[in-house]
Amino acid sequence: MIKRLLLVDLENVHKIDLSLLDESYRAIIYVGAKQNPPKAASKKTTAHRFQRVDFQKIEGTGKNALDFHIAFQLGRMIETEPETECIVLSADKGFDPLLSHLNKNGLSCRRVNSMGELVPAFEEPVAPVAFDDPDRTVCPRCHKASTIEHHGGRWCCNCGSFAVRPDPSQLPSASLAYRDNRSSPLAERLEQERYLRNLPVCGWCNQKKDMSTGIYDDGEWMCGDCIAGYAT
Repeated sequence: MIKRLLLVDLENVHKIDLSLLDESYRAIIYVGAKQNPPKAASKKTTAHRFQRVDFQKIEGTGKNALDFHIAFQLGRMIETEPETECIVLSADKGFDPLLSHLNKNGLSCRRVNSMGELVPAFEEPVAPVAFDDPDRTVCPRCHKASTIEHHGGRWCCNCGSFAVRPDPSQLPSASLAYRDNRSSPLAERLEQERYLRNLPVCGWCNQKKDMSTGIYDDGEWMCGDCIAGYAT
């Protein structure tokens, strides 16, 4: 079996999940001096993603400090394990000239921008498989039977996507539609209280928010406002 080593620039790419890949892969995640390993690596529910991962903390700071560590590891691989295919996970195109040089000298290596580029392109989506136990619905995205009931659908705790579509009427944003059909001030107040009580808490701003424009990752919600602020 072909051996593959994934070298991850965590300063550049922030999501890594080797459970999506076959057993031929192992990884070294390079963590910047001012970074910490992903929280998911220490959580029981998500630690399986990192079973074939080693973390290497960069002690010093400086421009391209982490990149030089990855370059050093590639140099070691061409000397000690030249039969291993090396993949650099980073959006930094500065690696490309080095990888081209190593390929000419016998080491098979390349750069990818995301984990999605490593999942076989020929793999067709698998429809959700429902067993007698509804808690074992298989996610069509990551193929894990780790789904829970959420808003009338089935939410995958492993990859953070819906394995079965939610019921639109049960989404937090749907409660806003009731405002146009309220029959009395009391009914309006009760509906508003129910809506606020059921809102999830954003893991970034720690406020209850409507997550219809948010994302769910590593066991936490991130609201639309925090996404917009983080993007800028």
